Amino acid sequence: MPAHITRRTTKLLAAGSLLAVASGVGAVVAAQTPAGSALPTSSSSSPTYAASPASAASPASAAMRASSPVVQVVHRTTFRSEAPVSAPPKVRMRAWAVADLDTGVVLAVHDHRRQLPQASTIKLLTAVTAAARVPAVPRHRVTRAEAHPRFCTCAGLRVGRRYTRAALMTGMLLPSGNDAAEALAGSDPRGRAAFIAAMNTAARRLGATDTRVVTPSGLAAPRAHSSARDLLVFLRAAQANVTVEPFLEMASGRIGPLHGRGHVVYRATDYVNTYPSAQGKSGYTTPARNTLVVATPVRTPAGAVHRIGVATLGAPGGYSTKGTRALTVWAARNYDQLRSVGQLPPAPGPVVGAQANLVPGG
Repeated sequence: MPAHITRRTTKLLAAGSLLAVASGVGAVVAAQTPAGSALPTSSSSSPTYAASPASAASPASAAMRASSPVVQVVHRTTFRSEAPVSAPPKVRMRAWAVADLDTGVVLAVHDHRRQLPQASTIKLLTAVTAAARVPAVPRHRVTRAEAHPRFCTCAGLRVGRRYTRAALMTGMLLPSGNDAAEALAGSDPRGRAAFIAAMNTAARRLGATDTRVVTPSGLAAPRAHSSARDLLVFLRAAQANVTVEPFLEMASGRIGPLHGRGHVVYRATDYVNTYPSAQGKSGYTTPARNTLVVATPVRTPAGAVHRIGVATLGAPGGYSTKGTRALTVWAARNYDQLRSVGQLPPAPGPVVGAQANLVPGG
């Protein structure tokens, strides 16, 4: 990591962090949930679900329940369980997916393959592609179009100056700079169009078949889309990439041109700022609304640590963190009873960095 970047590595195995996950799921909520939030809490009065009403009324489905876990839909969330579980939260998003990121087992979904605008969460794929194609110290000079994109949540790039790949990654993944994303695409030795084509090729190689990339920043464009399931695929790829993963750990960093003065930028993903053991990326555009994909380490009731991944698309303003957290906590509390409703494509490699020591066998 270049010296001009300030990196705050999340020490998940330090005593303070372990207390947040080591005392059971209740401790996760108590230690990390801000006062006044509406996340679910343990209660003997909470409803539990062992079978859906439709399956309970059918003799054929009763026989199926005897031989396999029951598929249920409660509060629009589809899941399978072989023992009673608490009701999934009522959440207000267009689509979501919940998975164990260590095994790739999908635990719960709603419209998880629906093709929707994904906003800046696509920058995880941009980063993975840039790690493979953009030189660490590019010859490319930032153009006016890159420094001033059509809609600018920007990192403050200067026209005509050169930036290292690390500086552009910092500007793109922390404050979600569209200018930095465009400059990374422009730094491809074969140009922006080749970079976007490479992003689509990378998506297919990773198994993200619901995704079509048109812009490297995630700005709305005709026929550009992804899905909640594919966002989990991109997060796994970013966490397995030794070039990209360090930026997921950073709360702040310094960005500036080669041989020029820099400035500090800060992470804009509220979920990770609130729950610093997590990693992920958020996004927003008017068509996409709020989007978010995160990996959160939790300890389940059986005592095992798992990295629960949740991707949500189309959340109303101010709700993305709250709804995603509710799904994470529900999955952690019921992990030992939940069974697969699908499988993510294989990850491109093992997770590296701060969360690596929490992977079973890691």
